[in-house]
Amino acid sequence: MKDIFFLKRDRGILRGGIRHKIFAMMLGTIILIITAYTAVSFYQTNRVEQLVNSNYEMQKKVYEEHGLTDEFEEIQSVTMASFRKEMFHSRNILFILVVMVVAVGLISAYSISGRIIDPLNTITKRIASLGIRHREFQMESIYRTGDEIEVLAEAFAKQSIRTSLYIDQIRNVTAEKERIGAELEVASKIQASQLPRVFPPFPVRSEFSLYASMTPAKEVGGDFYDFFLIDHDHIALVMADVSGKGVPAALFMMVARVLVKSGMQNGKNTAETLESVNNQLCEVNDQNFFVTMWAAILEISTGKGIASNAGHEHPVLRRADGSYELVVYKHSVAVGTMEGIKFEQHEFHLNPGDSIFVYTDGVAEATNSDKELFGTDRVLEALNREPDAQPERVLSNVMDDINHFVAGAEQFDDITMLCLRYNGADETSQSKQQL
Repeated sequence: MKDIFFLKRDRGILRGGIRHKIFAMMLGTIILIITAYTAVSFYQTNRVEQLVNSNYEMQKKVYEEHGLTDEFEEIQSVTMASFRKEMFHSRNILFILVVMVVAVGLISAYSISGRIIDPLNTITKRIASLGIRHREFQMESIYRTGDEIEVLAEAFAKQSIRTSLYIDQIRNVTAEKERIGAELEVASKIQASQLPRVFPPFPVRSEFSLYASMTPAKEVGGDFYDFFLIDHDHIALVMADVSGKGVPAALFMMVARVLVKSGMQNGKNTAETLESVNNQLCEVNDQNFFVTMWAAILEISTGKGIASNAGHEHPVLRRADGSYELVVYKHSVAVGTMEGIKFEQHEFHLNPGDSIFVYTDGVAEATNSDKELFGTDRVLEALNREPDAQPERVLSNVMDDINHFVAGAEQFDDITMLCLRYNGADETSQSKQQL
């Protein structure tokens, strides 16, 4: 059916614009009318002639009986000639009337098509020029037709105004987003500058090697790590995770980091430091943030240390020539939850060759596209791939395994890790104690 000549889109009398189609259809209608009229006219003429001839045949016998055959033929000839003449004149009159009707129809079609096509062409041109010469579609007198054309133009005008307003809103939102993005980039750089980033951090100290990293889930994160020398023989290690993400968590993180560092540098142990930090944070914690935190102080000359764990992930310990293993024990509550809380503290001891690895929950809770967690078993597997490697290599192995596991899935949490390898300053170090 699609191959019918008159209905094909690419050829035929219906090809072209609306005006062409109107005239083509009108012309086709006229041809059909004239053809039908001619056929009916000839058919009726023949039928009348047959009826007349039939009637004359009946009367012919009467004339022949009276010897008037010649007179009958003359009368018949004159009558038929007169009939044909009258029929000819009637057909001509009807033809003229048809032509006049057709002419009036064509003129009307031209006028009507002009009232339809010209406004539509103008609307098309105006719409095509939007964004180039015109920003909005404006109502013009040519559209004031009092019919559907005017309704269509008014709809375009209203839609154009809404579109223009929407574009302005998008432009404003985009500008605001760019401004916020620029500010977040600056905030990210500020946050990164607050964390130790130069490795090795203490090149002249051979008693230990240390490496740490943080990969925020957003422009800025709520995790933080820290390490610093309290004095020549003591180094502080901190790993923390602020609840929440983004700028508010980052600001809370920076406050907590300063308070922790200040407490330890003023001679407080880990339990006293966490208690002081907790009380100070609770005073200004209108957003109800809290911080899980692992904090330790290591005596470099002996490998002895103290540590406190405020609701944080279990640390991982490797003894010399051994494997990394989780050190599981009871935690204290998170910092910032309630004022006046006392925090536990325990001792541990590192022998030469021992390593300690601490991290935030973003490591074990890294999630792939199947909503499967990376988990502590995979963390240990990554650590034990090269258990005797230096801290930087250890963290690289863990991060490589995480990236392979998530396979491009969106990162939902900050990934922060720290590893310290104790090389020892005394070959007669004490036997291991609880971490």
